[in-house]
Amino acid sequence: MSPMNRREAIRESLLDEAQGADCLMVKPAGAYLDILRDIRERSDLPLGAYQVSGEYAMIKFAAQAGANR
Repeated sequence: MSPMNRREAIRESLLDEAQGADCLMVKPAGAYLDILRDIRERSDLPLGAYQVSGEYAMIKFAAQAGANR
């Protein structure tokens, strides 16, 4: 799936739902919050947001540096 093609991501998630998915997952989540919102607006399935290791490290280092204060 092309990371630049928003419509493809939404179409794929709806196809997964139609094929019987129990939940939908977006990975990596940090860069695709707009896609998470779009999927939530179109589906009632549980929606997961997966942080890949680089995103997780960035969040942890930012917190240690006081970015969350």
